[in-house]
Amino acid sequence: MFDENTEIVQKIKEEKTLREMAQELNILVNDVHKRIMQIRNEGLVLKKIIYDSGDIRYLIKKLPQKNSCAATIKLCDSNKFSAMLISDLHFGNKLESMDYLNKIYEYCKNYGINIIINGGDLVDGSFSKGDQAIDEPEKQLEYVIKNHPYDEDVLNLICLGNHDFSLYKSGIDIKKALETARYDLIPLDYGLGILNVGENQIFIRHHITEYNFEPIYGKLVLEGHKHKMAFANSDKGFLVNIPTLSNLTLGRHEFPGAIRMDLFLDRDGYISSGHFEQFILTDKLYTVNEAIFDLDFLNHDYLSENSVKPKIRKLQNGQSQIDKFYQRWGQK
Repeated sequence: MFDENTEIVQKIKEEKTLREMAQELNILVNDVHKRIMQIRNEGLVLKKIIYDSGDIRYLIKKLPQKNSCAATIKLCDSNKFSAMLISDLHFGNKLESMDYLNKIYEYCKNYGINIIINGGDLVDGSFSKGDQAIDEPEKQLEYVIKNHPYDEDVLNLICLGNHDFSLYKSGIDIKKALETARYDLIPLDYGLGILNVGENQIFIRHHITEYNFEPIYGKLVLEGHKHKMAFANSDKGFLVNIPTLSNLTLGRHEFPGAIRMDLFLDRDGYISSGHFEQFILTDKLYTVNEAIFDLDFLNHDYLSENSVKPKIRKLQNGQSQIDKFYQRWGQK
């Protein structure tokens, strides 16, 4: 095992990607990931670089990295970034649909899209708006890890939502579990994710009751939680509400859906415009609308994670929600 891990470390130092390591070592990409997780658990500090081709490269860092909600995406084409936007899958609920997610994967494979951005609520968690097919949160997580579609060329960037957070409150860190078990399911953080693309920051948000969220002005914001598809273009920025990819739709005029997002960058690396194709899902994907927006008004100022990262909400008695959780269950 030592020799195998030493070999992986050398490949990382040579700046090989996951696919390149798998090819040169003649093993599966999943097996490369398992070895990298072993090395990380032994104390090696790694930073992940994501390519929009669906590949990953790691950098060895000297100092421990703080818990970050940001991911850096390197573009193969410096003028364009494409991704599928999905949200609120609620696996574990009777109204979930793995079939819808499989159709998204089929579309991505057919149209060469390698990045899926998930706006949160991957699982239904410990509370629900409907009946649950799997009522134990731990088994919901196991179900996702085992049954979520996989394609070697597709990466999922996931902003964890309030239903995902309910697992954390029960002692199950879905973020840690996902990044250990599946290299292709990349959790950013609870409530907020930041994608550094070219010279831009793209923000992904999902409401969590226990958090206070800071306003984000002048930026592109992708938001889950509301289970509906909508765009808001104003001087405060550009907001995309991502629809639910489940049958937990709100209102008779809402359908399970997804959005294809194509962002076009100018020669300086800044987003200049965006093309958004809206889909509803039944027996297949149906395009219901296409729109192009000028986005050159977006603010290019860098926002630090600390300035926008949601904070635990303080209650009137001075205790945070997490304090009350620890008090109830006798944890410190």
